[in-house]
Amino acid sequence: MLRRRFIHLFGSGILFAALGVNSRRGTTASRDTFQHGVASGDPLADAVIIWTRISGAQGEIIRVDWQVASDSGMQTVLRSGQAKTDADRDYTVKIDVDDLPPGAQLYYRFIVDGVASRIGTTRTLPRGDVPAARFAVVSCSNYPTGYFHAYREIADRRDLDAVIHLGDYLYEYGLGEYATEYAEQLDRIPNPRHELISLEDYRLRHAQYKTDPDLQAMHAAHPVIAVWDDHEIANDCWRKGAQNHNDDEGRWGKRRDAAIKAYFEWMPIRGESRGKHTKIFREFRFGKLLSLTMLDTRLYGRDRQPQMNENMQSNDVHRMLSDPGRRLLGKKQEQWLRDTLSRASETTWQVVAQQVLVSPVRAPDLEPLIDPEGPTMLSREFLDHSIAMSKSHPPLLLDTWDGYAAARQDLLTDLKELAANPVVLSGDLHTSIAGNLHLPGQTEPVAVEFMTASVTSPGFAEYLPERRPGGLSDATRKLNPNLKYMETDRRGWLCMTITPAECSGEWHLLDGVRSRQNSSTIDRRLSVAAGRIAEGLYDS
Repeated sequence: MLRRRFIHLFGSGILFAALGVNSRRGTTASRDTFQHGVASGDPLADAVIIWTRISGAQGEIIRVDWQVASDSGMQTVLRSGQAKTDADRDYTVKIDVDDLPPGAQLYYRFIVDGVASRIGTTRTLPRGDVPAARFAVVSCSNYPTGYFHAYREIADRRDLDAVIHLGDYLYEYGLGEYATEYAEQLDRIPNPRHELISLEDYRLRHAQYKTDPDLQAMHAAHPVIAVWDDHEIANDCWRKGAQNHNDDEGRWGKRRDAAIKAYFEWMPIRGESRGKHTKIFREFRFGKLLSLTMLDTRLYGRDRQPQMNENMQSNDVHRMLSDPGRRLLGKKQEQWLRDTLSRASETTWQVVAQQVLVSPVRAPDLEPLIDPEGPTMLSREFLDHSIAMSKSHPPLLLDTWDGYAAARQDLLTDLKELAANPVVLSGDLHTSIAGNLHLPGQTEPVAVEFMTASVTSPGFAEYLPERRPGGLSDATRKLNPNLKYMETDRRGWLCMTITPAECSGEWHLLDGVRSRQNSSTIDRRLSVAAGRIAEGLYDS
C-alpha cells in the first residue's frame, strides 16, 4: 500500500518400496524436484493442509505420494496417500489431511519417483483447556527490497504454534517500480521483470518467492494461517478495481481471478478460488483459550477508498468520509463476523486478524518534523503538498479503517457487545503500532490493537525524511493518545503470547534488511489482562 507516490499518505527413503511409488510418465525425479520447498497451513484440531510443488514438469500428469508422521524420522506414519498434479494447477500439490490427533506436532513429506522432499513440521490445534498459545505475526514481504531475515528468525523458533500472515506475501510491481531500487545490487530482481497481469505472471512471482531460503525455512518449520492484502493482486484494490490497474491492462475481473487462482495454487490455504465470490474469511479455535478470526478487508466487500490527489483540500476529505454507507467488510462478512463472535463466547480471547489499521490516526504537522531537502521516495511536489495538508491534521491514511469511519464504529460496537476480550491484529502499514480502540465519545477501550512491522517493505522514514529520528512517531503519538506504541523505521515481526490471564505482544525489530548479516532486538512488550480490556494496554 505504501507505494512510490504514496498517494494515500493522508487518507530418508526407507519406506519408498512399501509405498508403491508410481513414476511420473517418462521422466525422472531428481534433487531439483522440490525447488519450492514444502509448506503447511490452516490447521484444525484434526486436520491440516500440506503443500509442495513439483519443479521441471512439462505437460505431464505427476503422481505424488505424501506422508504425515508423528516422528521426524518418518517411522510412525499416521496418514499417507497419493495425489496427482498437472499444468492446470501449475504442478502444485495441496492435501487436506484429516483424521489427525489434536494438539500434536507432526511431520510430513512428499515423494516422486523415490525422491523425497525435505521433511516439514506442522501442528494441529489443541482442544479443551490450553495453558498458552504463541504466534508469529508478519506482513509485507517485498522480495526486491531486502532479505527475509524475519522469516529466518521465525523458522528458528521452536515455541510457536503457527505463523499468522496478514498479507502482502508478495508484491505485483515490476523492476523499476515501487521499492525495487536495490533489486540488482541484492540480486533480487523480480520475476517476471514487468508488473503482474496474467495468470502466468502471478505464478512466476509466487514461484520466485518460494525459492527464497528463509521463506522456505519458515514454511517448513510452522503452519501458516494467511490472508491476502492488496499486493497479491494489485495495489489498493477493492471489490471492483484497484489503483494499480489501468484500462490498457485488460479487464479487472480477469486479472483479479488470475491472481486469486495463483494464490490458491501456491499457498497452503483451505478452500477454493471462485473469483469475486472467493471467501477467505474463516475461524480457528485453540481450545477454550482463543478464537482466531481471519477477515478479508481487501477484496470481498470493500467499497472504493476515498481518492486523494495533489489538489485535495481538507473539506474534501471530510465530505468523502461522511458517507455512512461505505463498507470495508461488506454486509455478508459483517454478519458472518457477528455470528462467529457470538459462537466464540466460550473462549477466553477473541482475536480478530485482518489487514489494515483500525486505530484512528490523525497526521501531525509535518513542517517542523520533515527535512524538505532530505532523501525521499516521494516527488518534491507531493511532499510539499503533504506538508501543507498536514496543518489541519487529516486522517493519516484513507486506505485503512480511517477511510470507513461508520463501518469502523459498527465493528467496534460488535466487539464491545459480542466479545469478552477482543484483540485486533493488523499489518499493511510497515510500522509497529499498538493502541487502545475506543468507540467515539467513550474513554474506556472496547478492544486493543497490535500491528506488526513489515518483513522488508519500506517504512515512513523512506518517504518522510525526518529532521530527528523518531520525531514523526513521537509527534503522532502525542496527537493520538490512543496509540501506546509506534516505531516507523525498522522492519521485523510481532510475537503474540496468549494465556488465560494475559495477551502480550513483543516487537522483534531488525537492524536492517539489505545485508546478509543481521541481528534483532525486542523493542517493546505490551500486554492486556483478560477481563480488563477497559483498562487498556500496559508495559510488561
